[in-house]
Amino acid sequence: MTQKKRLLLVGWDSADWKIINDLLAEGGMDGIRSLMDGGVHGNLATLEPQLSPMLWTSIATGKMAYHHGVQGFTEVDPVSGGVVPVSAATRRCKTVWEMLGERGLRSHVVSWFATQGERDLDGKMVSNMFGHLKGITPEQDPSEWPEPMPGTYWPEDLAESMNELRVSPHEIDEDILGPFLPAGHKIDQSRDHRINNLRQHLAEAYSVHSAATHLMETDPDWDFMAIYYRAIDEISHHFMHYHPPKMEGITDEDFEIYQHVVKGTYRAHDMMLQRLLHLAGPETTVLLISDHGFHSDHLRPTYTPRVPAGITVWHRNQGVILAKGPGVKSTNEPIYGARLLDITPTILHAFGLPIGNDMEGRVLNEIFAENNPLQPIPTWESPDGQKQPRGSLTAEESTALLEQFVALGYIDEVSDDPTEAADETGRENKWSLARAYLYSGKYEDALPLLEDCFTAYPERTDYAQLLARSQLNLGLATEAEETLAVCLETFGNNFAAHLLQGQIELQKGDHQAALDHLEKIREQAPEHPQVLELLCRCCIAVSQWDDARQSAKTLLRLDPDSYQARLTLARVALLHDEDAQSAADAALEAVELQYGDPRAHAVLGQALLQLGQLKEAEQALVNSLRLNADNANATEALIRVYKELGDNDKVRAVEGNALRLKAERQVAKKKQLESLRSGVAARARERHAQRQEKREKAAAKATEEAAIKPGEFLIVSGLPRSGTSLMMQMLRAAGIDLMHDGKREADEDNLEGYWEWEDLKALRKNPRLIEQAEGKAIKVISALLPALPPQHRYRIIFMKRPMEEIVDSQWTMLARRGQKPRAEKEHLIQTQQTHMEQTLAGLRQRKNVTLIEIDYPTLVAAPDEQLRALQDFLGTTAPHPEELPKPIRPDLHHNRTMN
Repeated sequence: MTQKKRLLLVGWDSADWKIINDLLAEGGMDGIRSLMDGGVHGNLATLEPQLSPMLWTSIATGKMAYHHGVQGFTEVDPVSGGVVPVSAATRRCKTVWEMLGERGLRSHVVSWFATQGERDLDGKMVSNMFGHLKGITPEQDPSEWPEPMPGTYWPEDLAESMNELRVSPHEIDEDILGPFLPAGHKIDQSRDHRINNLRQHLAEAYSVHSAATHLMETDPDWDFMAIYYRAIDEISHHFMHYHPPKMEGITDEDFEIYQHVVKGTYRAHDMMLQRLLHLAGPETTVLLISDHGFHSDHLRPTYTPRVPAGITVWHRNQGVILAKGPGVKSTNEPIYGARLLDITPTILHAFGLPIGNDMEGRVLNEIFAENNPLQPIPTWESPDGQKQPRGSLTAEESTALLEQFVALGYIDEVSDDPTEAADETGRENKWSLARAYLYSGKYEDALPLLEDCFTAYPERTDYAQLLARSQLNLGLATEAEETLAVCLETFGNNFAAHLLQGQIELQKGDHQAALDHLEKIREQAPEHPQVLELLCRCCIAVSQWDDARQSAKTLLRLDPDSYQARLTLARVALLHDEDAQSAADAALEAVELQYGDPRAHAVLGQALLQLGQLKEAEQALVNSLRLNADNANATEALIRVYKELGDNDKVRAVEGNALRLKAERQVAKKKQLESLRSGVAARARERHAQRQEKREKAAAKATEEAAIKPGEFLIVSGLPRSGTSLMMQMLRAAGIDLMHDGKREADEDNLEGYWEWEDLKALRKNPRLIEQAEGKAIKVISALLPALPPQHRYRIIFMKRPMEEIVDSQWTMLARRGQKPRAEKEHLIQTQQTHMEQTLAGLRQRKNVTLIEIDYPTLVAAPDEQLRALQDFLGTTAPHPEELPKPIRPDLHHNRTMN
């Protein structure tokens, strides 16, 4: 009987061989060691841009972001127009577990990006929202924790068992933190809150692990299981600054306390891995991967750009891959040339399933013990493009998650203005998508996206550089010069300016001009990796072989995983030293680091041709031309290979294909340039029209606002359940007219009525609504106060009440209506207290506001002093001030606590 195939895919975000190898040398790491012993391992090349949602969705689909649709951490909801985290509904391509499900294979998926709202999975799913717990207090029992977001589980009844498995940050006690912080007793936690970040991310990791092991123990009938842990990335972003060797600027005290955190995180993940391996058993094939690495040595950046996702400068291009189990080679050998896009094709092949021709990765045949033939099909995608239904995060849940992304530095703070927030999110997603296009050499697709970004923010030099690069690659030299002129104005005459000009001159093909710029900054930064990479390329282009070799060796000393250094050494050995064997060795090392670049394959093929290894040369040259059919050197070398093999049919085929491509390029180039310029001009006109329309709207709005006659308004404000209805009744008793519509009738929670004006909810969209209330008192909830037009003067009576009482009253009100709160109590108390403090601080500073703060419990229990202050505040506005206390009834102050 054939044994059932099973595969476990474990994802460690940002895991890096440099740290893993150090830990292996120190001892321990038995989980990783067991995978290496009797398995295969190697580097896993990342994609661009290095944003986790995009990368892990590429891993799960075998496709780039411009196909699968996940373009960042957030997106604009097509229904509400608001900014929301990406979900399963964002994906436009099938995932590997969906493909397996179509062939009757059952999958469990835990914590993978863009799975919120996943449905109809043959198996079980715990989404990436599972571990997000905020505001939990130490004394709370897990049964009292807030319900998970809708769409967190499939099937939905998983909640019954899974909710109790979540780990709170408060459960990460001193015993757990000991290995991470041996000197943790020196932390003054009243001032230093960094330990809270560690607790939060470890709690999420342990929650994910708890869910995964629970599924493995209680529902072991699965064929494929995917588990994603992101804590290594998050903790590294917080604590890699303190990792040995000590970085300049880090204090001795901080280094002593936090230097063990990163290694402790890896060891904790290894212990979790050991448990997974035990539960999976030896009959399961295991694949452990990371989406990229993380700089941990002298290559750590000294500056993190202050732009969205600027923290990705800490990421290293090479992640990790380990494989072991039935069907995998047991040679302990390293594997080379693997990319993220290769994971899904390789998993499908492991199950004996076909690979979609529209997938952009390859099967990693080199990891398998048997060389089984590949089975391609055109595509796995459905003709109707069926998508997942959109998940249903509440506004509060979306906000909580967005705040976490902001805190980590992956996205900018989301604007309170919905239109502005949508514009910013759309622009950053365009920027990410453009970089994915550029990674694949799709400059024409990237061009309009980059134009939009640059037009919106010409001061963003990262926008300008990539736009100029795309323009140059497409032959739009004039346009590129105009873009660069704007960019260089920002830089001035400094290191960055010369580096940028060197890059552009190199792109234009003026290698000597590029060298001139680089020489100007070489003395300032002789060992700057970017300078050395450009020097390698320029020196090769102008045949300065010794300088090229020296630059490559220096670069290799600084970064042993430098692709550019190995490619340069290969070219020097081939073109100058005439040392084909050294050229082949260096080119093979370059291919192993970056399989997707055709240049190293071409050099490798040319070197193997000189060595007489014709079949190997053929494979390398075919790989090069598959990645770039226009490589003239690879084409010429492949023709020579076939001539020496005596295969005249293939000689004619390659020659014919080269001639056809050359003729097509000559015809297409002129048409393409005309089309591109036409498109650029049309888009420029459209953007100009849009800007003109915005200016006209702004001018019209300014004119309308200027025509507004300044007025004075009496406002009662505060948080819901803070006593605003009582104050409206008091003003009415004193003879002040109220602006209300009576739509919200009195009920058990407000026996004397609410005295609200329903239309005022639209104040943000129509600030001039307030003019209808002139001469009357109006209730304006505290959240709407910022929307008050600045032209008027306001006298505001702000009702205050202990926040615990407010929340208790809110909960009682919801309970009477049979509704559940959307957040746990402590979180509500904290957030509403912060809101009230910020609101009052703003009101106290506004010159057009006269403010009085009324304490509701005091007003009810001992009103005399507050009544005198209120009478002075109202002055002649109240015809009958002596009637103010009449509505005060202590017996109605009944929602002080939960009933």
